[in-house]
Amino acid sequence: MKDYTSHIDTFARDRLPPREQWPEFVFDRPELDYPPGRPTARRGSIDDAVAEGHGARIALRSPNETLTYAELLERANRIGTC
Repeated sequence: MKDYTSHIDTFARDRLPPREQWPEFVFDRPELDYPPGRPTARRGSIDDAVAEGHGARIALRSPNETLTYAELLERANRIGTC
């Protein structure tokens, strides 16, 4: 099965060993646990920025569009409910 990516540069991925040769990734250390009920990074940063009055400030800019924090929050909430 081929792994697909939106990245154009696949140099590193193309040179990885086969998956069966990869190490086992174990995340069982207590400091790596994400506490239940804790807001996600998206919620903590975008919601807070809008709540603090920064909704009109630019959050993301690309060659195709610019989004304010308020627009980004609305889009993230819309995607999150799909």
